[in-house]
Amino acid sequence: MKSLVVYFSRAGENSVNGKIEVIEKGYTEIVAEKIAANTGADVFKIEPVEPYPYNYAECVRRAKDEGFVDYKNMDFKIDEYDTVFIGFPNWWRSYPRIVATFIKNQNFIGKTVIPFCTNEEGEFGYALSELQTSCKGAVVKTGLAVRGYDAATCDEAVKDWLKKEM
Repeated sequence: MKSLVVYFSRAGENSVNGKIEVIEKGYTEIVAEKIAANTGADVFKIEPVEPYPYNYAECVRRAKDEGFVDYKNMDFKIDEYDTVFIGFPNWWRSYPRIVATFIKNQNFIGKTVIPFCTNEEGEFGYALSELQTSCKGAVVKTGLAVRGYDAATCDEAVKDWLKKEM
C-alpha cells in the first residue's frame, strides 16, 4: 500500500489562545511532517497560486468569502495512492476552500482517507461529514484534531493515533 500526506498550512500571523501571534511554520505542516516521518508516506503541500496574506485579519477577510481556490501543481493526482492523509487548519468549522478545490480535482474511489486538522477550538467542526460527502467512493476514517499550539509537542499523540488508524 502506498500512502500520501496531502495538506494545506499557513504561517504568519495566527490566532493563538485569542491573541495574534506570529508562527514561522504553519501548525498543520508540523503535524503533516510528523505523520510522514512515522509512515514513510509521500507528501504533497497544497499551495495557493496567490498566497494568503501574512496579516491575520486580511487573511480572514479573504478566506471567509472565497469559493474554489487555484493551487500550484493542480495537475497532481492521487491515483497511485491507497491511503491519503488530508490535513488542514479548521476554518469556520470546516476545511479551507483550497482543500475543497484539491478534493474536487481528485478521484477517491477505493481510497482510504485519514483526515487531520489543527484548530484553535472546535476540533473538526463539520469537516468530517463534509469529507465523507466530498470524497466519493472513499472510506473516511476517524481523524486527528490537534490544537494548533500543541502541534510541536504532539509526537506521542500522532504515534498513538496512527496505531489505531493503520
